[in-house]
Amino acid sequence: MKFGVFTDLHYDVIPDGDKRIDELLNDFKENNVDFIIELGDLCNPISGNRHLIDKISNSGIPCYFSIGNHNTDFCLPQVALNFLGLSSGYYSVVHENVKFIFLDANYVKTSNGILPECKLNKRKAKDQCPYLPPEQIDWLKKELSDERYHYIICTHQSLSNDHMVGTTSRGIVNRGEIRTILENENVIDKKVLLCLNGNDHGDSVITINGICYYSLNSASYIWQGIKGNYRYSDEIHAKYPYLKNLILYKQALHIIVSVDGEFNVTISGMDGQYLDTTPQDIGMGNTWNGVSIEPKTSSVYIAK
Repeated sequence: MKFGVFTDLHYDVIPDGDKRIDELLNDFKENNVDFIIELGDLCNPISGNRHLIDKISNSGIPCYFSIGNHNTDFCLPQVALNFLGLSSGYYSVVHENVKFIFLDANYVKTSNGILPECKLNKRKAKDQCPYLPPEQIDWLKKELSDERYHYIICTHQSLSNDHMVGTTSRGIVNRGEIRTILENENVIDKKVLLCLNGNDHGDSVITINGICYYSLNSASYIWQGIKGNYRYSDEIHAKYPYLKNLILYKQALHIIVSVDGEFNVTISGMDGQYLDTTPQDIGMGNTWNGVSIEPKTSSVYIAK
């Protein structure tokens, strides 16, 4: 079994999103992948972006989408779900005795309860986000209960990143509870093969209690947050106002993952380049939010 994975294209804030999608699909076709996993923040769910979904669909390669935190910046979750053809933000699919479990941590735990994160409703000083609600954790336990399968867990936000931005968690707030559940499944026969996430716009591979947590780099850019990176025409900057805050990768970064008959996992990454500006140009260093921002995706072999 072989599949391609990409994340965080953020089509609406970059000027070359169509080129990047074409590059991804061409590479996935050349590698003869069985399906694609998209880990969130593809684009805003608007009619003007419908061609992206059509282009992926017309590639002939099945694609399993994820909801990212920025998919619902300007809409309710159901709008994003409908756009991506999903009935729920969390679901599972099975390929060759491997169950892929997609979780949706785009929730805010407040003093008054748990709300979907949408329309920029998160209050950083008070709320806990991203958060996996209790009913989804119960669902996860049931999904993990079938002894026929091994498991790959897919999330937008990280289950391993402990980095804090002020009082805000970069990783899923209740990740410790979720990791304990996954570790319990691994006591016998190492059932959880891999956990994949996007969101961090960087490259990180961490093994915690025998489980590999792979944070996949963005297909597009680093968010550097320093205004003044005016490397493009006034017309392009006017159309893409966040572009001045980005450092673009030259390539559409991604990985190819293979699972053999013994459930060993091979992740084939890639070495890329920055398109123009580099982090060193602005004194940024080579890490951000707890992950490496080198223009690459790591290659890893995970023995069963």
